[in-house]
Amino acid sequence: MIKSLKNQLVVALGLLVTVIGIVQGVSSYQLSKTGMSALLDMRLEQVAARMRDGYAEGIPENPARGSQDDRDVVVVVWKPDVDQPFRTTDPSLHFPRDAKPGFTGAEVNDEHWRIFTRQEPTMTIQVAQRSSVRREISQEAATQTLWPIAVLLPLVWIAVALVVRRSLRQLHELGAEVRAIDMSHLQPLPTVGVPTEIAPFIHSINTMIERLATSIEKERKFIADAAHELRTPLTALQLQADNLAPHIVAGNQERFQELRKGIARSGKLIAQLLRLARADAPVGGTPFSRVDLSEVVTGAVADVLPIAIARGMDIGAEEMLNVHVRAVETDIGMAVRNLVSNAVRYTPDGGTIDLRMRRDGDLVWVDVVDTGPGIAPELLPRVFDRFFRANPDIEGSGLGLSIVKAIAARYGGDVTLENRTDGRSGIVASIGFPVEEVSENAAAPVLNT
Repeated sequence: MIKSLKNQLVVALGLLVTVIGIVQGVSSYQLSKTGMSALLDMRLEQVAARMRDGYAEGIPENPARGSQDDRDVVVVVWKPDVDQPFRTTDPSLHFPRDAKPGFTGAEVNDEHWRIFTRQEPTMTIQVAQRSSVRREISQEAATQTLWPIAVLLPLVWIAVALVVRRSLRQLHELGAEVRAIDMSHLQPLPTVGVPTEIAPFIHSINTMIERLATSIEKERKFIADAAHELRTPLTALQLQADNLAPHIVAGNQERFQELRKGIARSGKLIAQLLRLARADAPVGGTPFSRVDLSEVVTGAVADVLPIAIARGMDIGAEEMLNVHVRAVETDIGMAVRNLVSNAVRYTPDGGTIDLRMRRDGDLVWVDVVDTGPGIAPELLPRVFDRFFRANPDIEGSGLGLSIVKAIAARYGGDVTLENRTDGRSGIVASIGFPVEEVSENAAAPVLNT
């Protein structure tokens, strides 16, 4: 079964044209044979008329046997009351003298002949031609009518394919626009110039996009509002905890510190929810600027450098490129810092974290490579899910990578996460953004501990 609509149309139209062409060819073939047979009969009549007008005496009295070509017509002229032909172009052939006037058929010398007999007062004229020769001539002429159809049919198939492809081009363009739709680019499809047949389909998609945009906006607002509302009581709890700290007896200090850590974790979760809400928000409002990605990378390393030094990690940024992207600088910085922070969080003390930049087509990528434990292959497809944590034993909200993915999608980029394949354990986290301008590789500063 052909699932492609384009292929279905091409095959259907091509077969229809082919059937019409075959019917036309058969019809032309038969009409040509009939017409050629009528033309050959007329030729026999014309030869007989010439013989009547005095040309009969021009035929030799004793022609040599077999001197005629097999494709020629044979002429026999009879005189009244004479048993032998008065004139004949081939003495070896004896046609029935008593044949009826007009066209008849007869077997002579084991061959079938088409004979035209003309009765005149002074003579009887017979003009004959082999039926096999007539068939050959008719078939040759009829076959010539099939060549144009045989040549045109493949051309018609090509033309049908081109016409269908051109007609469906707009569907492909709409398909590309639909594929480009995501939570950060919920734009309705254009309806100007859309064919009438697919206009209801486009309208349905636009209605679905509007509902989806409304639903996402409500969800985003709920998360943002909830986070804002929760910040106030959490801030109050933090202040109360700070005020109570001097009055907590030694026996309760451990539980009190757990309480403070819980409040701090809740505060971080709320901050992450706010960042996620901003990352999911449609592009607009904040103006874009040219962001030097190498500065963002070195800045992200500098932010976590004190923690890395305290834990004996070797963290550095190398293989830098002098490239720019057009975006909100805080978004790009947040995405890269989240990847670096994840690497620091999951890499054991004394480990290594390397950052590098690379160009691949229209995207510039930032790779964060660590020497952590890696992630189980079956869990990799879920790492960008919200609130998912690959290792529950390590503190975190499970929103960091979701924020990174939302920011990458917001600017038409991409983000990947995979285990290292160089024989060492660890993760390669990569985020790519469209390049606005590319210049020669610059020797950006390398930051190492």
